[in-house]
Amino acid sequence: MLALHTFLLYLHITFGAVAMGLFWVPVLTRKGGFNHRRFGKAYVWTMNTVALSAVVMSIMVLIAPAFFKADVISASRQPEAAIEGIRHFWTLLLFLSVLTYVSVQNAMAVLKSKRNRENLRKPSYLLMPATLLIMAVVLLWQILHRPDIVIVSPWLHVIFGVLGVINSWQMFRFAFAKSVTKNRWLIEHLSSMCGSGIAIYTAFFAFGARHVLDYFGQWQLLFWVVPGVVGTVLIYVWSQKYDQGELS
Repeated sequence: MLALHTFLLYLHITFGAVAMGLFWVPVLTRKGGFNHRRFGKAYVWTMNTVALSAVVMSIMVLIAPAFFKADVISASRQPEAAIEGIRHFWTLLLFLSVLTYVSVQNAMAVLKSKRNRENLRKPSYLLMPATLLIMAVVLLWQILHRPDIVIVSPWLHVIFGVLGVINSWQMFRFAFAKSVTKNRWLIEHLSSMCGSGIAIYTAFFAFGARHVLDYFGQWQLLFWVVPGVVGTVLIYVWSQKYDQGELS
């Protein structure tokens, strides 16, 4: 099991580094152009690998924290609290993994459906926002139940829990709205892709660069928030640029 976890970790790191670079090519190139589509497909394939490997690793640690994080637990004076802290932190990472996967899948689903949203009302699609909503509720429940054992900051559980609720609500809303603006599908596509970028950069700061960011003390929380701020600005700019008249 440790060998599998190690393999998935290196796979995740390698593809994650590639995805962090690929993300900016579709963002900065002309929408619908050759480079946007070619690099966009490569980004989707890479991100699916990143997200699914992270989901499997997170579930493995959540099921057996004493096995995969034995060194952390043995070094703690309160083993039970350490286990709970590990579960809280890896639940957050699992949420980010699910958010990444759902964002990418949603971006491709709305791109294929465009103005015809019938496919977005099928159980196969609705399972994604439902799963994201459940994960968000779990994050919020954890911080309300035991705010004292969170490894990083309790505010991160709150921020991402609320973000998950909002994202899932937006997906349900787009699927079931009686009418949407003409280019709303395009905004949904770009916003979801941007959301996956927010997730992967946040995961990088949360896990990959966590030991380096420890030197910044409480300022490290700024690095968690920056991807979301940048992503929100991009989404707002795209919304203003592409949102046009209403279409049933």
